[in-house]
Order: sequence, then structure tokens, then C-alpha cells
Amino acid sequence: MRSGNMYLRVVSFLFAATLSSSALADSMSAELSNDSARFRYNMSGLGQSFGNLESSVGFLYTKNSDTKNSYLLDVGSFVRGESVEAPIIVSIGGRIYAGKAEDYTVYAVGLGGDAALLPDAWGGFGIGAFFMIAPGVVSFGDADGLVEYGASAIFEVSPQATVLLGYKKVAVDIDATGVGKINIDNGAFFGIHIKF
Repeated sequence: MRSGNMYLRVVSFLFAATLSSSALADSMSAELSNDSARFRYNMSGLGQSFGNLESSVGFLYTKNSDTKNSYLLDVGSFVRGESVEAPIIVSIGGRIYAGKAEDYTVYAVGLGGDAALLPDAWGGFGIGAFFMIAPGVVSFGDADGLVEYGASAIFEVSPQATVLLGYKKVAVDIDATGVGKINIDNGAFFGIHIKF
């Protein structure tokens, strides 16, 4: 019963955070592989003196053939900095995670960021990478830490549409005896990013 109440609280928080945001939706992304799907809805606030404030809501689902399926919801906020002189975009911020890794509950608060290099001379090609970490002190439920990282090759089809080909890993340390680390997602993916 207690676990059900915790899920209701987390889902209610994610829903309220999405609805109460003063930002407007401006992009969506989808990443697919053989056994996982991730979807993200991104919102950008007004430009600030220190950079653009961005919020996002994401959902990752992994289908496991030999164990129970896993899923992970997240809501995040990042400050994005862009430079006219340099062809690099850097974002730093955090995410709140909630979900299940097979039979185990996962709640975590992660910090990290991402970077993308998109020189004009490359003709729409670029590279990107991201890293998020939630150590044990900010991981709850059955989780004793969470890490998420990856890299991708980027190709801009148009100013509104981008194709991604990359690798990502989402792993959680489980506090239960003899379980250790569970990979919620680990492998190559194909993705698209669409701006409105």
C-alpha cells in the first residue's frame, strides 16, 4: 500500500510540474532500439541573462525477454548556453526519476548535462554527448544510485528536424542483497528530434 501511495505522489508531482510550467512546448524527441523506446517532451522558457531555461518530461520503457519489463519517468530542468562565436551548445541541470527496474522501485534525483558540437562547416552533421548521475544519497526506494550516459551522431535534415544515431546506457544500483546493478537500457538507438 505504501509503494502505491508513493507512485501516486510521484506521478501527481510530474503531472503538476508539467501543467504548471510557464514554458511553451517547443520540441519532442523519440529514441528507439530493439528492446526500448524513449520519448521526451521539451519546453523552453524565456531567455534569461544566464541562458535559456528548459524543462522536459520523459518516459523510457524497456522490454526484457527473460525478466520483467522496466520503465522510468523523469522530469527535468536545464539551463542551456549557446555561443555565436563557438559552434557548441551546453546544458546543465537535473532530473527527478521514478520507475521500476524489473521488480525493484527506483526514485532518484540526478545532476548532469549534455553538449552538442554543430559546426557550420560540417554541413548539418554534429556530435553530442550527455551524462547524468544520482548517487546513493539522493536515490530512494530500492535504488542505491543511478547513472545515465550516452553519445550520438547528429544530422540536421532541416532547421526543425534532426536525426540521431547513438549509444546510451541507463543503469541503477539496487540495494537488495545479491542484485547489484540492473541495466534499464544499454545499447544503440535511432532517434528523431522535432522542433515546433
